[in-house]
Amino acid sequence: MSRPEVTEQGADGAAPPSSLWRHRDFTTYWIGESAARFGVQVTALALPLLAVVELDASAGQAGLLNAAQFVPYLLLTLFAGVWVDRMRPRPFLILTNAARAVLLALVPVLFWLDALTVPGLYVTGFVIGSLAVLYDLSSSTYLPTLIGKDRLAEGNSRIQGSGSVARIAGPGLGGLLVQVVSVPATMIVSAGIHLFSALTLLAVRTRDEDRPAAAPKPMLSEIAASLRFVAGNPYLRVSAFRAGFNNLFFMAMQTALPLFVLRELGESSSTLGLVLATGAVGSLIGAVLAVGVAKRYGPGRAIVIGFGAGSFAQALTPLAGGPTALVLAVLLGSFLLGGIGTTIGNIHLSTLTQTVTPTRMLGRTNAALRFLTWGTMPIGALLGGWLGELIGLRATLIVTAVGFTVSLLLVAFSPVGRLTALPEEAKWED
Repeated sequence: MSRPEVTEQGADGAAPPSSLWRHRDFTTYWIGESAARFGVQVTALALPLLAVVELDASAGQAGLLNAAQFVPYLLLTLFAGVWVDRMRPRPFLILTNAARAVLLALVPVLFWLDALTVPGLYVTGFVIGSLAVLYDLSSSTYLPTLIGKDRLAEGNSRIQGSGSVARIAGPGLGGLLVQVVSVPATMIVSAGIHLFSALTLLAVRTRDEDRPAAAPKPMLSEIAASLRFVAGNPYLRVSAFRAGFNNLFFMAMQTALPLFVLRELGESSSTLGLVLATGAVGSLIGAVLAVGVAKRYGPGRAIVIGFGAGSFAQALTPLAGGPTALVLAVLLGSFLLGGIGTTIGNIHLSTLTQTVTPTRMLGRTNAALRFLTWGTMPIGALLGGWLGELIGLRATLIVTAVGFTVSLLLVAFSPVGRLTALPEEAKWED
């Protein structure tokens, strides 16, 4: 039996537009989603710099700050998935962006009043992480309703592409603002971006009232069902295990990288922003190439090729050293290749997840996957800070490169790596 197609029709029964760029609600959603991703990137650069530069945080404190932003993925994700299925994802998209705008505007005010401390930033990071949990789950759950499952690869590619542009402009603008004005002023810019995103998403006309409502069962029962579904599906099970292992080392790398560039290599925050922006250029290229790679090699090989390139690129990062020109050559090459490969892999892994998961379970299943995969991130952040102080920053990046390689092998020799076409939607009875 072939996988059923899900297509969107207008109110008059007309066929869906040939291109998603002609789809009014998707285009509006894409603008709001892109703005949110842009704001996240500005904040991702500004928040640790606020701790390290303005509050003189140590490597261990930087690790705690990163961990605080991902602890909610352990504590709240499973419950948030049930809430999204029960209460519909679209309102969460709007409200979480509005709340982020308020919080990010409050942080610089506290700094200017000389009332901001490193522990205060831990609290800020935790709240930002909690809002990100709700937003990310709502976004991935809402997209199949908006465009239909048969267009998910195209839609995910568009969103990943705009996210890549945000990762190019976000760190670049953030680094420039930090140099020209200040870190607190950069936080104000991020707050304004999230407010714009909330207002844009409010204009999307497609509602999600037609999504099958989650059965009114006890919350713990629904959470257990989502975990059983992930564990019982061979594609989701492998994807979750691989991503959780990879993200452990990704966060260790993310914790060590700013300190490695700023302190060990002696480069500026604008250089760090340029390196991160170059990775986003690679992501944009990967988003453009992703659909074609899957058409030529199949989704399984596309995932392996993508993550393989990303793993190789991470092994280059700890080799950086010497004159600034050489440092830039190594880091820019590493992040460009890593952005291309990782984005190709992520696009097709996201499409696989959304395709095999029944619509009524998207919120809970996405939550279960985030819990299992992103839940390792706080541990990784702590690991990166601990290793940085124990064995040094360069050695820490070597350890993370080995971890990325192992995570590649986990998916390469699995049912996911052997996929030649997307499977049918999985059957599940609550």
